[in-house]
Amino acid sequence: MSEATEFMSATAHAPVGVRLSRTETETLCFKATRGAGYSWGIAEEAANAVGWLHANGIDGTAVLLAAIVAPTFNAPVMSNVFWVSSDGKPLCPLTTGAALSDFATSVFASSNDHLKVGAVRQPVLLLPFIAQCAATIVGSIAIEWEGRNLMVGNSVKTDAETLSAFLSASVATITLSLSSDLFEPDRASLFALASPHTITALDALAMRTTVPATEQSRNSGAGAGTSDND
Repeated sequence: MSEATEFMSATAHAPVGVRLSRTETETLCFKATRGAGYSWGIAEEAANAVGWLHANGIDGTAVLLAAIVAPTFNAPVMSNVFWVSSDGKPLCPLTTGAALSDFATSVFASSNDHLKVGAVRQPVLLLPFIAQCAATIVGSIAIEWEGRNLMVGNSVKTDAETLSAFLSASVATITLSLSSDLFEPDRASLFALASPHTITALDALAMRTTVPATEQSRNSGAGAGTSDND
């Protein structure tokens, strides 16, 4: 993370944030997700999802950490009406999101344009996957949740209170509906900052993907061996 910089907001009591590039964000999240035990494919999906969230001004690193620090891995049992887990426990947002990207458009075509999903952990992680579905149908998808509504297309359209509440939800059941509404972002979003504590925790998970050096590996040519002299 050589390009990472920390800065203090102009507000005296604002928290310090870490500014990473999108590439750095996605690389860290990929490694952390792999370190948490997910497959290569799901780790790639997670990295792309967090990159999309940050590009839309949402700190995806925090919600990813919450999802993978104690992963459930529960994938949905899919139907034309309601996706749930086989054991009734909350769904994994990453495996559920990947399934949405792969199958939701065909499900929508046969389910009167709506689909209920959940309960799912850290539901904000579904937003990038729903955006992929919206791109496929060349429209947008409405999300109904606890009487609130969000619209997802090439960005997220909702009021600040609803978005804040959705970001704070640790578990939610949502209903998705197709819409022909095409919209542009209200304004260009700044790439979201990440908490230093979140970055540290993701780094710790990412380190699980590395193999500790041994005396044998160093002597066989990995690193500088037992001497740093050339």
